[in-house]
Amino acid sequence: MSDFSPPDGAWPILLTGFDEHDNLDLPAVGALLDFYDRLGLPGLLALGQASEMLLLNDDERFRVAEYVTDHPRHNLTIALVGNFGATLPEQARSLGRIFDLGADVVVVALALLPSAQDLGEQLIELTRLVAPAVRLGIYEIPEPEHRLLSAEEVGAVAATDRYYFMKETSRDPAAFGAKVAAAAGSKLKIFQANLQALPPTLKLGASGFCGWMPIVAPELCAQVCDMSLPAELRQLAHDKLVAFNDVMVAHGFPASAKHILVRRSLPIQPFSRASATRRFFEIGSSALDRYIARENPFAPVALTEQH
Repeated sequence: MSDFSPPDGAWPILLTGFDEHDNLDLPAVGALLDFYDRLGLPGLLALGQASEMLLLNDDERFRVAEYVTDHPRHNLTIALVGNFGATLPEQARSLGRIFDLGADVVVVALALLPSAQDLGEQLIELTRLVAPAVRLGIYEIPEPEHRLLSAEEVGAVAATDRYYFMKETSRDPAAFGAKVAAAAGSKLKIFQANLQALPPTLKLGASGFCGWMPIVAPELCAQVCDMSLPAELRQLAHDKLVAFNDVMVAHGFPASAKHILVRRSLPIQPFSRASATRRFFEIGSSALDRYIARENPFAPVALTEQH
């Protein structure tokens, strides 16, 4: 247990399936888990922003967490957001409960902490409130309030040796690099959330990419994260992802992502509780389908495409 380390690479956020009556569609969630597991992905984040975690009630969050941790998998590492409750003791109990289900890491969403002040101190206090065996993570979730850690806070939190995973969302490579430097020598691994900031932050020590595009194009994201590949190839892969991301967002994420996954033979419906989803149903999927047919945006870049 003590030698656990989140594996590097491309980590998708696990989408939450809904049926036409707005109920949870857990079999669709299971199909996604199987899909990512078959591809050999290193890990995923469940109950993140793209999972519509903020639009689920407490019972639904726990049902998703229970289903995800109970679902058979091979080497797929599961990180689950888990700090639910109004006070730090309540959040500590929630984190412990979800970790005990079988999560590899339980993640603290900064925007859910009781106070917007002294974020680092609250993270350190949680290490005193949860059992020593509980492995913790950090998520600078942009909603409902975008709270970011300073490099100094990252260093102090990393020094507890209780935090293993961090999803960083500043979109600022310099700030990202300072956090990586502050965590150097600790157990904490820092993943980039923003596609545009990914190439420079990988050079600064990012452990990988935990964002929207690994949801639909994990193979291509894995290429970008593979620092052993030629820089030109990784740049081609990143350019292809940027174009695909723009189309996906323009068509109403996360409904557009669910439709894209249908095109990849996944049994998930486009229903969603997010307000941006309305655009998907307003404009339809025909333009998105044409783009997929024309560009084959899932496919990794071939070495011959460098020339």
